[in-house]
Amino acid sequence: MVPAEPAELAEPVVPAEPVVVPGLEDASPFGYSQCVRVGPFVYVAGQCGLGPDHEIVSAEFEPQARAALDRVRRAVEAAGGTLADVVTMTVFVTDVRFGRVFTSMRRELFGTRLPASALVGVSSLMVPGAMVEVQATAVIGSGRDLPEG
Repeated sequence: MVPAEPAELAEPVVPAEPVVVPGLEDASPFGYSQCVRVGPFVYVAGQCGLGPDHEIVSAEFEPQARAALDRVRRAVEAAGGTLADVVTMTVFVTDVRFGRVFTSMRRELFGTRLPASALVGVSSLMVPGAMVEVQATAVIGSGRDLPEG
């Protein structure tokens, strides 16, 4: 059997561009970017509940989750989008019992336009003391209301 030739792309490939997010630490020393945009697609690295000092904001789950979601919001906005453009989220928690609290917070934040989401229980996260990490993907412009008709 002869391997198939790769298909010609109908359009040129759009380069991936790291997005500088004001207030988020530079992650390049750790080998990754906080946020990358490829055309209309925005990929936000996992965000923990860190404050402006880059330390965990609280030993409690809810303040950490709010801070993590705010970091995701800031990253998407820095890439030119809004939270309405978020299409998927992967949420890592150190205790799956936090799931109900996070679900309530997500509904409060996104209203009726909920992104696809997964909640994954893990034994620990990279940032000491972190109880939640939120990773997201957005498609710029997808959150706009569609015209009637």
